Amino acid sequence: MVGLIERLLRTPSDLIIDGPLHTMVVQHYANDLLYGEATVFTPSQRVLSEGHRVVMVGQGPFNAQQDGGVEFILVTSAEQVGEVSFDWVDAHVAVHDLMPMHRGGSWVPSVLSRWYDALSNGITPTIEDDGQHWWVGEIDVADALVRLLMSSTPLPKVSKMSGRRCWSTQQTLEEFEMLYQRTAAGQSGSFGVSELSAAPSPNIELQPLMVSDSVPMTLEENRAQRPDLSSIHDALHASDGDGWRPLVPVRTAMMHCLAHLLDSQAKV
Repeated sequence: MVGLIERLLRTPSDLIIDGPLHTMVVQHYANDLLYGEATVFTPSQRVLSEGHRVVMVGQGPFNAQQDGGVEFILVTSAEQVGEVSFDWVDAHVAVHDLMPMHRGGSWVPSVLSRWYDALSNGITPTIEDDGQHWWVGEIDVADALVRLLMSSTPLPKVSKMSGRRCWSTQQTLEEFEMLYQRTAAGQSGSFGVSELSAAPSPNIELQPLMVSDSVPMTLEENRAQRPDLSSIHDALHASDGDGWRPLVPVRTAMMHCLAHLLDSQAKV
């Protein structure tokens, strides 16, 4: 939600924000509001009306009431899909393998949290299940959502977001461990050859947007299927002529996520 608000503050939009989040936005983003085009209101200052879009992020609970002409949009982690009801919303976006760059919430992938806890305690991380991941950075997800929200195109009833490159758990661990060791060396000022050497990025191939639904598939094949991005791609293309093309490299997104974990530990 914070990443989404940051992007919306750079647009000529009117934002109605409730509760403590409104106070945080007004205080933390005072300069953006002073020099930008966006305006922030409380629900008492601006009442929802036809044409407005209500965006809810996470599991809730939400107290939104259905209003005529108002589009209700729910954005959740794909891991939370089974834990929330989204039959009552106009659009549901499930985000797979997100790497967040802000504190709070439950968006950090559990596998990265486990590895971080192990590394920070001097323990070598282990791989419990060498599965497939389609990592995507928070900036790309927030940017795509803003593009949809600022257009007149209705969001698809159900859509999915993820990266377009498949990472194995082993590849992810190697990248995460390398970034952690570099960060630890930077904090201590003790750099070795391994930290100063240029680490090559894994060879990850770009996958097509459309996922085949050919049947039958084995359980392993089904698990390896990347989320079908054709729905979100088509909606983005209809809104501004461009589709779903994540631009932030996974290494950069992972570094942002690692900084988030370090910041969270420092504030405990």
